[in-house]
Amino acid sequence: MTVKNIKYIFADIDGVLTDGTVRIDEAGRESKAISFRDLDAIGIGRAAGLDFAFITGEDTPIAHFMAQRFGVEIAVFGAKDKGKAVASLLKELGLTADEICYIGDSARDVPAIEMAGIGATVRDGVLAARKAADIVTECRGGTGALLELVETIVENR
Repeated sequence: MTVKNIKYIFADIDGVLTDGTVRIDEAGRESKAISFRDLDAIGIGRAAGLDFAFITGEDTPIAHFMAQRFGVEIAVFGAKDKGKAVASLLKELGLTADEICYIGDSARDVPAIEMAGIGATVRDGVLAARKAADIVTECRGGTGALLELVETIVENR
């Protein structure tokens, strides 16, 4: 495992940037919480030469808002096969798997975690994701896990 080649971090949204909880109010509107530490992660990563893409199974207004709020212009919404989504983005961006880190938390993320040069998951990721990952953050999803990952990559370059 080497972080020296990493140019991009591809991240899932639900369970990584959020804690995976969906709050529903009496009108049926959904809401999710994000950590400002993860917002900081994008700026810190970009200052160190990293870029970011989101790959999420969701294709909802909340998912689109998260990409906009984080300033992530490259995003795949409604991705049911995360491995295929990663392969497509690699081709589109002219990258190799060794140049990306992928962080996800669920069984659907495992193919992408295994494909990436550095595969990562959050502390509360499913067992299959933790087994497949090169890095398991100490933070749970939605509590600064992306920042922890960015700091790990930047410090070890």
